[in-house]
Amino acid sequence: MPAIVFLTASFLCGFGIAGYIPIEKETQNKIWCRIAMAFGIGYLFSGWIAYIISYISKVYLNLNNPKIYGNIAAIIISFVIAFIAIRKKEPEMMITNSHRAVKEFLFFGTLFAFALWTMFYVFHMDDNTLSSGVTIYSDFSPHTAMIRSFSFHDNFPTQYPHYGGADVKYHFMFQFLTGNLEYLGIRIDCAFNWLSATSLWGFLVLLYYFAEQVTGYAATGVIAIIMFFFRSSFAGLEKLVQTIASGNWNEFLTNTTFIGYTNHEDWGLWNYNVFLNQRHLGFGLLIASIVIIYFASYLGWFDKTQKDEHERFTVKVKLGATELWKQAFASKSAWFFDNWKTAAILGLMLGALSFWNGAVVVATLLILFGFAFFSNHKLDYAVTACITLILALIQTNFFMDKNIGQNISTQYYFGFLADELTLHGVIIYILRLSGIFFIGILLFLLIFRGKFKAMILAFLMPVIFAFTVSMTPDIAVNHKYIIIATIFLNIFWAYVLVKLWKWKNCPVGIVAKAIAVLILFVLVITGAYDLVTIYNSDKNTVDINMDSELTNWLKCNLTEKDILLSGEDTMSEVTFSGAMLYNGWPYYAWSAGYDTDTRARNAIEIYTSKNKNRVKELVKKEGITYILYYDGLEIEGTTCNNDVIDSLYDCEYDDGYMMIYVVD
Repeated sequence: MPAIVFLTASFLCGFGIAGYIPIEKETQNKIWCRIAMAFGIGYLFSGWIAYIISYISKVYLNLNNPKIYGNIAAIIISFVIAFIAIRKKEPEMMITNSHRAVKEFLFFGTLFAFALWTMFYVFHMDDNTLSSGVTIYSDFSPHTAMIRSFSFHDNFPTQYPHYGGADVKYHFMFQFLTGNLEYLGIRIDCAFNWLSATSLWGFLVLLYYFAEQVTGYAATGVIAIIMFFFRSSFAGLEKLVQTIASGNWNEFLTNTTFIGYTNHEDWGLWNYNVFLNQRHLGFGLLIASIVIIYFASYLGWFDKTQKDEHERFTVKVKLGATELWKQAFASKSAWFFDNWKTAAILGLMLGALSFWNGAVVVATLLILFGFAFFSNHKLDYAVTACITLILALIQTNFFMDKNIGQNISTQYYFGFLADELTLHGVIIYILRLSGIFFIGILLFLLIFRGKFKAMILAFLMPVIFAFTVSMTPDIAVNHKYIIIATIFLNIFWAYVLVKLWKWKNCPVGIVAKAIAVLILFVLVITGAYDLVTIYNSDKNTVDINMDSELTNWLKCNLTEKDILLSGEDTMSEVTFSGAMLYNGWPYYAWSAGYDTDTRARNAIEIYTSKNKNRVKELVKKEGITYILYYDGLEIEGTTCNNDVIDSLYDCEYDDGYMMIYVVD
């Protein structure tokens, strides 16, 4: 199968390149890190090659079936790079501790099985019916529409399916890769879930080893992963206490509503549902973690000024503030290059990530800025940042038309989703949202010294950004920055829990262990209950008939150049055709920065106007080539009709319910 060949070439290419990125210096069994990086780097590289060659073949060479040429190029180039990279790299031991390797195999294997199962649980095919869980189907409308625009059509130059005929303002490359795999023969749910599960698994593997490298304890990696799935909040604890008091365990176990005290917690913004919903987020973090882990080693000079880091709860620094300042800013090592070639490669990777997940790129640059402040070799950071920004700017100018949409701008916005947009309101919001989590992080800032303090400050940078800057019309999207920061800050909570557990003095040690268990319980109870909610909620699904006559007709008769005027569609047989909608569900396009109000007004006028000339004028002006109608169609509460449309245009599709008119 062509898709299997593509994935094999992609993995081997990533595996070869990963061998030249030294992030697993202190790792006993490098095999897992190498496999994790191979998935991410391979997808990133092969995806872009397939896209670029397909784009050139379609737009500049005007070739039919451009994805054939894109995939052939991606497969050949990936295999060649894999051969050269693996052949030139000196052989090294991938497994140095076989006993530990067995444990890791069981742990990582279970982790992958869980990730893959949950991906399929919320998005799966059964008897030609594609089912999407109710917690994810909403965002999956633009995602699956974008996927189908590549698997069914040649979406080059790339458009946003819910705002057809314009540019693309949303990071789409993960969807392109999924659509490309479907084009090559893998079923859409299998393609999407495989890419999602391997990407998320790869990130969690790197998180595990990063935690171990930072703290010296493998157990911190395990706990950090547990905390990844289970968020901190008092909501779950309160729910448990109320249930114990009432005895209503049936309601507790069958609940389908996410709990919490703050705005949009009922959306599932803060739990594992985010990674089931936004599949490209896990992939973005996989690439970002490679960059973060590498540059975290530049904080190693702190180790030379520390005493008994792994033997004492409080890390004591030998040098004073003046000496530390001189080391970080006034020494040659503070600025001179360490390995500019690796820094350049990482800049290329991070820059190439911009249209896979732009938020992750922003968050990573913020973290690197925090690292650089305390690091040696600041010029290496500069190389990575400059290349990243240049590539991001090139992609933004290439894909996004600044003349389309006026909703994208970077501006100061204090408070995020707090009810009261003041410092006091923000503090209350954070306490209600995260329970003891950020209280502990601030306490750790006072306790820890050296590298730990520097890392915590760096990982807090995306949180500060989320509460002070808006880059999109919907401030709620800033939740990703807080989530990313939280994931890495989990490492320090895990470290504290391990230190408490390892307290040897009795009876104090027993008390310390009890405290550690209690703290962990308080930290994860809400997140654990969120998993119950996901399991219950996604038993209910939105189903799409994959043998739909309507979908097939749209697929066969419309091209990527056609614009379909329809109702405000979310996930439907229409969106699954990959058609370019004039005005799809407004939120998707509005939140991406498009002017949805104007198109909504135009659509209402086309469907309701009695003036034939005005309808013809609008249809022609807006580039609409097909018009869909059904009884009861509404746009923003306005009931539409087809009286004028029926008199002007021929109806080429009519199944008794749906009608599609063609514009000559």
